[in-house]
Order: sequence, then structure tokens, then C-alpha cells
Amino acid sequence: MKNSFKENKIHRQVNESPDAFETSPAPLYATSGSLSGEIFLQWDSVNNASKYIIEMSKMNSAKWQQLDIIKDPLYCVTGLKPGYKYAFRVAAVYTEGTGPWSIEVTKKAK
Repeated sequence: MKNSFKENKIHRQVNESPDAFETSPAPLYATSGSLSGEIFLQWDSVNNASKYIIEMSKMNSAKWQQLDIIKDPLYCVTGLKPGYKYAFRVAAVYTEGTGPWSIEVTKKAK
């Protein structure tokens, strides 16, 4: 009996992991920093994510630029041009690969 219980528990964990792998970081918030050209990004942590990939795009551009790969769900973007609007997105990284991108958030640098 003990072995069948352990097998069921392992089977359940394997079945649950694909759902976690499909989770995107949400909600993603962007707020102006106290310094010119600074924007803070923050999102809820995702279960089983080991890291997060952060990307940025200038508004009206289809090109995304990777900013960083980090562990914590908080990031400060610096060196942005004041008055320009930027779009940001985040994806969780799992041992199995990278999950889907968050919904994009836009913010104008002050």
C-alpha cells in the first residue's frame, strides 16, 4: 500500500506541473521612479519559476530588447529617455523552459 500511495502522489505532481509551466507573471505593474528616466516593474511571483526574463520595446516598435534575467519579481529600468513611452513584458523561466509572456504594460518615462 505505501508504494501505491507514493506513486499516486508523484503522478499527481507530474500532472500539475504543465499547468504551472503555462502561467505568465501577472499582473505586471510599471510605476515612475523618483529619478528622471527611471521606471519600476513589479509582478506577482509565479510558483516553480526559478527566474524571470524582462523585455522592453519603444512604443510603436515591434522590436523587443531583453533587459535582464533576474530571480525576484521587482526590477528598476534606468537610463530611459524622458517623455518617451515604453512597453514592458515578463516571462517566467522554469526548469522545463520559458513560460508565456505577461500582458504588456506601457509607461512614459518622466
